[in-house]
Amino acid sequence: MPNYTYTGLDKLGKKVAGQITADDGAIAIARVKALGVFPTDVKVAMEGTAAKKPVSVASLSRGIPSADLTIFSRQLANLVKGGLPLMRTFSALTEHTENPRFKAVLERMQQEIKGGKALWESLEAYPAIFPPLYVSMVKAGESSGQISSVLNWLADYLEKEQSRRNQIRGALAYPALLLGVGTLTIVGLMIFVVPRFITMFSDFNQALPLPTVILVGISGIFVHWWWALGLGIGGIYSGMKFYGRTPSGKLKFDQYRLHMPLFGKLNLKSSVSRFARTTATLLQGGVTLFDSMSIVREVVGNEVLARGTDQIQEGLREGESFAARLKQTGVFPPLLTHMVGVGEEIGDLQGVLLTVSDAYDVEVESSLKSLVSLLEPVIIVILGSVIAFVILAMLLPVFEINLMGQ
Repeated sequence: MPNYTYTGLDKLGKKVAGQITADDGAIAIARVKALGVFPTDVKVAMEGTAAKKPVSVASLSRGIPSADLTIFSRQLANLVKGGLPLMRTFSALTEHTENPRFKAVLERMQQEIKGGKALWESLEAYPAIFPPLYVSMVKAGESSGQISSVLNWLADYLEKEQSRRNQIRGALAYPALLLGVGTLTIVGLMIFVVPRFITMFSDFNQALPLPTVILVGISGIFVHWWWALGLGIGGIYSGMKFYGRTPSGKLKFDQYRLHMPLFGKLNLKSSVSRFARTTATLLQGGVTLFDSMSIVREVVGNEVLARGTDQIQEGLREGESFAARLKQTGVFPPLLTHMVGVGEEIGDLQGVLLTVSDAYDVEVESSLKSLVSLLEPVIIVILGSVIAFVILAMLLPVFEINLMGQ
């Protein structure tokens, strides 16, 4: 077995270093933790003048593509449902995982489970990979003895979310391509074509038409001030991104997303669908309604609705009904509040929430198709108008010269 050197922090926060023997990097990290040391770096000990690539602890905590998590969840659910022990399940999943970082995470989780950790505890150590909803559902499933059913619910949930993302990307792919190609064409005209006409216009020794003057000015900005234009756009983007990370900025941006033309209602319906489906899934997994709100606020995808979720949780703490508090927030649509009220009356809140989620999913799909069908001609008209203006502005001086010559 190879030797590994490590550096880390002990329980007092003091930096320590040492050397251990292990079969691989994941086991080495687990053994360092067993010594009461939080590892910051673990790597194969130097052999002669060469050393193998270090195993970075931090790199194992980065996220993975959502498609990888979806496939892993379905495979895990199927293997557990088939009666395969958890240790053998992780061995099989590790062998079939192609993502090297995710494979290393699964190897570490396997060692932690072998050491006596519960599955949800191992998942909780990687929040960038396994979101709070995932961990809470697994924890509820292990506590209630329904881990197989919970894993199936999670797999179904993730597959639906993945399908929705793919649908949105597919629907917007052509408009985005059209917009990108059109923009590049216009920029190319401004930088390479218009300057040649400007040289020709200077030989006319006469006043240029207004559209041509405007075109010459815009082209000059692209040719001579491209760096300032790039810095300006980059500065505005960076400033908005920084402001969007602040609590007030995130709230304002998310408020705009819910009220923006065309896409506002679509964003609201999508977020409310996620709110309803996640709440129903958590309730099915045995999580209480009060605890569900803490998890739902992290996955709803909008700060306005997340703060509304906080208000709902506060109301539940004070003994108010779910439907009454939903209505008081003023941010959730009437359909959801009315249906939740019915669900509480008949004692089938989970079923009602799933019905609402399915209804909004259908509306989102229909609205998305309508918007995409509207976007394509709008983009074509806008780009065509801009290109037509460029061509007209370049040809107007030529037409005027011909008219004067006659």
